[in-house]
Amino acid sequence: MSFQILQLFHTNSSPLHIDKILAETNIPRSSLYRQIKGLLQAGLLETVGKGLYAPGWLVDEISRVKEDSFSSLIEAALPIMQELSDDLGESINLTAVKGSKVVVLAHLESKHNLRYSYEEGQILDIFRGASSKILLAYLAEEHQQFLINSASSPSDKETMERELAEIRKNGYSLTNSEVDESAIGISAPILRGGKYILGGLSIAGPDFRINEDKIEEYIHRLKEAAADISLMME
Repeated sequence: MSFQILQLFHTNSSPLHIDKILAETNIPRSSLYRQIKGLLQAGLLETVGKGLYAPGWLVDEISRVKEDSFSSLIEAALPIMQELSDDLGESINLTAVKGSKVVVLAHLESKHNLRYSYEEGQILDIFRGASSKILLAYLAEEHQQFLINSASSPSDKETMERELAEIRKNGYSLTNSEVDESAIGISAPILRGGKYILGGLSIAGPDFRINEDKIEEYIHRLKEAAADISLMME
C-alpha cells in the first residue's frame, strides 16, 4: 500500500533511495515503481536525484495548513518590509501559494496619494502579476505543471513555461500593467534551503514613479531583503 511508502518519510531521514524503500517495505519492485509513480503524479512525492525521493508539494501544503506556518514567515518578513517601505515609499507585499491561488499575507501601503492597494487575505490569480508569477516560477515542478496543465492551452503553456524559466534564471519577476493599468510589479522569492519557495516579496507602484532609472535598484533591494528573510526562516 502507498501509505507504507509515505510512512517511511516519517520514521527515516529524507530523501530516501529506491533501494531503501524496497528493503523497508518488502513491496515487489514492479508494484513499488507503480505506487511511486502514482505518488509522484499526486504531488505526495518528488524526485530529488537519481532514485531519490522526498515528500512532494502536496505534503508541504497539507503541513502548512495544519501548522499555520505562514505566521512565522509573516513575523520574520514584517520588519524587513517596513524598512523597504520607509526607504522606497511604495507598496510592499508578502504573498504565498494557497492551493491553486495566491494569498496576500501582509501588505504595507505606499506613502503616495496614487497607490495600488492590496489587502491582507486577498486572493490573487497565480498566473498574473509579479507577486504571483514569482511563486509559480519556483514551485516544485510537479505542482507547477499541475497548475499550468489545468489552466492553459498548449500554446499558452509553452509561453508560460518560457517566462517562468526566465524568472528563475533572473531571480526575480517584473511585470507591467498585468494587474493594474500602468502599474509596475517587481517580486523576489523567499526560499527555504535555497530551493523550496516559502513566499514572494514584492513592490508595486505606477510606472512614472518606478521608472527605468529605479528598477535595477528596486530589484537589488528586493532580492537582498528576500534573502535576509530566507536566512531567518532556516
